[in-house]
Amino acid sequence: MNTAKTSETQPLIVRTQEVVGFSQGLGEARILIDGAKSQNEWWLGHFEELPGFMTTLHFHHDMDESVYVLDGILSIFVGGQWKDLSPGTFALLPKGIPHAQGNTSSSPVRFLGSGKPAGFERLFPELDQLAKRVPADSPEFGKEAARLLSQHATTIIGPPPRRH
Repeated sequence: MNTAKTSETQPLIVRTQEVVGFSQGLGEARILIDGAKSQNEWWLGHFEELPGFMTTLHFHHDMDESVYVLDGILSIFVGGQWKDLSPGTFALLPKGIPHAQGNTSSSPVRFLGSGKPAGFERLFPELDQLAKRVPADSPEFGKEAARLLSQHATTIIGPPPRRH
């Protein structure tokens, strides 16, 4: 007889509108699945980024990141060039690969973003607290966001590259 513990797998249904939204300054993150729900295997979020939102050029030490565009155009800098991802486009950004991303259009962009392993999703409540204290377009916001990113195994290389 096998006496090893087994875990029951239960269905999980999460509705975006029922999840707390975290401000990113020029947009919002809603974490649908966090490490607690995935045994720290992965996380999944629903993101909306407003025109002008842009990350730094950075890379993640331990996390593979992926995005799936739902609405709008998500611009990603990877492999030395900007790529505009339209709805229905999936992108995988393996750990260690420098990238930047944002919304260079005049309309909001919505996408699903995920990472493996879990952990990075803990950044979003911290960014929310920062956005409540400091305007997103201020140099202080950028410095403080960089500090937070470094605490989540992310190295910032510099500002996002210019589009040509």
